[in-house]
Amino acid sequence: MALSAFLNVNGYNFPCPRDGFSYTLSTTVDGGRNADNQVIGQRIGRDLIKFDQMQWVGLKPEVWQRMLKAVEPFYIPVTFEDFRTGKPITITMYPGDRKANPLFVDPKTHKVTQYNDCSFNLIDCGW
Repeated sequence: MALSAFLNVNGYNFPCPRDGFSYTLSTTVDGGRNADNQVIGQRIGRDLIKFDQMQWVGLKPEVWQRMLKAVEPFYIPVTFEDFRTGKPITITMYPGDRKANPLFVDPKTHKVTQYNDCSFNLIDCGW
């Protein structure tokens, strides 16, 4: 299966975020360290993925609104290329805080005509 976009979120193809976002892979452990500072925990489940600091510049309001609608259900399917295998995977994720800065506003209608620095994170649910 070939991907038609960098990221497909809840059925909507997202544009590629600007340079600077990170793809984090976290391994969860069920314990800490003993008195000798040795790891005593065991790995729990699978590695978790987080798309951190995703940011888009110069989005039209309709594009940003579609992106926000895609993450509205909270738990959402996200398809992307797994950098460990180079193959597409789909996992359930949830969005972090969403924010956008208006760049241009129509002086007559007071409506935003373009956004700058639209951003949010996507965090793996671990399911």
